[in-house]
Amino acid sequence: AQNKNESSISFAAVGDIMMGTDYPRDRLPANDGKDLMTDVEEILKSADITFGNLEGTLLNGGEPEKECKDTNTCYIFRTPTNYIDNLSNAGFDVISLANNHAFDFGEIGYDTTAKLLDQRRIKHSGKLGSSAIWKHDNIIFGFIAFAPNDGCNQILDLHTARKKVSKLNDACDIVIVSF
Repeated sequence: AQNKNESSISFAAVGDIMMGTDYPRDRLPANDGKDLMTDVEEILKSADITFGNLEGTLLNGGEPEKECKDTNTCYIFRTPTNYIDNLSNAGFDVISLANNHAFDFGEIGYDTTAKLLDQRRIKHSGKLGSSAIWKHDNIIFGFIAFAPNDGCNQILDLHTARKKVSKLNDACDIVIVSF
């Protein structure tokens, strides 16, 4: 039985989100991907906090900074910026940008993606030094995402990772860590 003074919070979490790419070849789904999450939207929206890992960059145009000799076996992902609607409409609250595709289009790609998430009030972390703190139903949440990739909060630097998580833990009621 739940105490009257206790509150509960529900989480939904998904792994890699890849909504399609227009680089180097157009491999975008029909209808700007609006149907990609239709079957799971109700589940994602029903959670208090919904989390996912965005593979790639939300960017229109630009040149990749990631180098691939063969784009049939090495992938570079760039998804048009209007696909942010798909994340927002599906109910995502928190997104990891710590992965091997976060900087496919360099700082401009990462920063454009982060700005679009900010505009939709979707919290994010991934870039070296980044984390997020927010309040939901009087609960303070912290989020930090790690990866072994250049430009990201480094999971392989265990000493610094522990410090960052501990700092969030001191400031928050619940800390979400992704790696």
